Amino acid sequence: MNLYGDEAFLIESLSSGNREAFEYVFKKYYQRLVSFAGRYIQNEDIVEDIVQDCYAVLWEKCSTVASISISVSAFLFAMVRNSCLNYLRHEQVIQKYEVEYLAYSQGEERLYHADFGLEVEHKLLYEELQEKIAQVVESLPERCREVFIMSRFEGLKNREIAQKLNISTTAVEKHISKAMLRFSERFRDEYSFDIYIIVIAWLIEPMF
Repeated sequence: MNLYGDEAFLIESLSSGNREAFEYVFKKYYQRLVSFAGRYIQNEDIVEDIVQDCYAVLWEKCSTVASISISVSAFLFAMVRNSCLNYLRHEQVIQKYEVEYLAYSQGEERLYHADFGLEVEHKLLYEELQEKIAQVVESLPERCREVFIMSRFEGLKNREIAQKLNISTTAVEKHISKAMLRFSERFRDEYSFDIYIIVIAWLIEPMF
């Protein structure tokens, strides 16, 4: 019996630093994630770097993923998608790049093909999401908001935040989890699952 087939047990194992659980996730999804990223970027080395970076974030942020009950696979696919688009924007080709939807896509790959492109409705959705993110940030308690901004928008690691604010890393983690729960509650019921998970993954992963 494969115990890691149970999502709750898998996330709990990852959160406790179980290397075997991490290896299970790596082997199960790595090639699918590489193929998925390859639809955005036609450079095998860059694609593999992006996927490996996303696994590193999963390992570092799994306790946050666990606190808002996001599935491991959903988080990985959304994060890889976000990372690919960030790379393309950085390369200044996103405006002439269209993500081709493959009709035969299956599973998580099918969920995350959509891009916030140049179409009017996508621009409006992107602006709406930005506004709602700003609203949630402003609604956070002062210290929670301070920690979240330092983590997500300034790119500081938990230990760096702890040193700057003279608090424990455990306290930092609790503030970040509290913020993510607030975001989850706000977005989960208002948007489709694919939009919800893309936003949550974007908020968890570091800036590129």
